[in-house]
Formats: sequence, C-alpha cells, structure tokens
Amino acid sequence: MKKKIHLIIATCFITGALFAQTAETESVQFETETEKEVSKSNLIKFNIAPLIWGTGSLSYERKVTKRVTAGGTLNYRPNGHAPFKSNLEDIISDGDNSSFDVNALKYSNFSFAPEVKFYLGEKGAFHGFYMAAFAKWENTKVDYLYRFEELTLIDKDPELPLDGTAKAFSGGVYFGAQWHLGKNIFLDWQIIGGNFGSAKIDITASKDLTIEEQDQLRDFAEDLKDSFEDIDYEINGKGAKLKGKMPWAGLRTGISIAYRF
Repeated sequence: MKKKIHLIIATCFITGALFAQTAETESVQFETETEKEVSKSNLIKFNIAPLIWGTGSLSYERKVTKRVTAGGTLNYRPNGHAPFKSNLEDIISDGDNSSFDVNALKYSNFSFAPEVKFYLGEKGAFHGFYMAAFAKWENTKVDYLYRFEELTLIDKDPELPLDGTAKAFSGGVYFGAQWHLGKNIFLDWQIIGGNFGSAKIDITASKDLTIEEQDQLRDFAEDLKDSFEDIDYEINGKGAKLKGKMPWAGLRTGISIAYRF
C-alpha cells in the first residue's frame, strides 16, 4: 500500500514539474515572438489610388520613437495622355469655350517626398490616427499641341507645338489612419491633405514665326505676365520661350497596402 502511495506522489510530482516546464517554455516562446514583432520597425507601402491616373507610388516608413516615424514616398508617371479627359477639359475651360484640348496633352511626372508622422493612439507607431508633415520635390515634363486662336485672325496656322518642364518644391501636411490587418500586413488610409509651393517653368514653342505671329504672341505673353509677375519670355522668328516661377499646389490622399519587416 505504501509503495502505491509513494508511486502516486512521485507521478504527481513529475507531472507537475513537466507541466511547469512546458508552461515556462511556452511563455518564453510567446515573449520571443512578441519581441520579434516589436523589432519589426519598417514598413514598405504601395499606394493603390494613384494607379487610377497612371502613377506608381511606393513609400517607406520607419519607427523612430514610440509615436514618431520617418520615411519617404516616390511617385512616377510615364509619359502619356491625361486621365479623365472630359472632366479635366470642363475644369480648365470652365464653360468659356476655351480652345484647350486634353487629347493634345501628354505629360510625365517624377516626385520624392520625405515626411515625418506623429501617431496619436495609445499603441503608437503604425497604429491608429496620425498627422504627417512633408516636403516634395517634383519634375513634370509636358508636350502639348496648343491651338492659339488669335493666329486665325491673321490667317495663320494656329497650332503651336509646346514642350517644357516644371520643377517644383512644396511642403504640406496630411491626416490619415493605419490599421494592422494581420501578421505583417497593414492598411494605410491617407485621408486628406495638401501641399503648396512654387515651380520653375521652362516652356518652348519651336516654330517659324512671321512678324505678325510674333506680335500676337507678345500680346499673349504680356497678358500672362499680368497674372504671373515672375514670368519672362523671348519671341523671335524661330519660336517662343517662356521661363519663370509660378505657384504650385497639390492634393495628398490615397489607400496603401503595407508590409512590415
């Protein structure tokens, strides 16, 4: 009888020891996994929204402190026609019978925007509502066959082939929210924001011009200078050049899928 009791006690002791060891091992594994999750301080993101207008957008974000992250966004649009042609034409012409033809417009764009984000929620970086401040450098190239209707008044060909660049620098803020969807996948909603700055423009119209055509273009250029004081022009028999500065603004929004690593 005593041997049976001793055997039962020994069995209970061994079972308890094994259970405790298993529980301790699982606890260590859980802590290790948690530490691994915390150590993943980087996000790579792909913004889906700009695809609508033919632009690819890739972002990087890194945790700096509990609530602050830093990173940057690259945008690239290859040369092509403008999207939403009918809507864009309505906005630009504004019902005034403008000669602007969206079908004659082609452009490309490249931009880089470094940024800093501040997360407001208790979970800190990568989670919840945030505010972001950013700067933006961008280069836009434009090709456009402009129809200068005033030249028809003197029985001249009104079409002017324009090509040029706009190199802009601006800054702004935007607001958004980010959610952890599972494992290493996040969803980033850039709700709304904007940027404002200035751009250096350099536009050339290469075409042989008569004296009458040059006079008409000078009148147009003088009207343009009344609207933008920092614009200068040069017009001669070989064409026209337009250089200077003008205001530059943009809208910041999007929906990105992010991967944490």
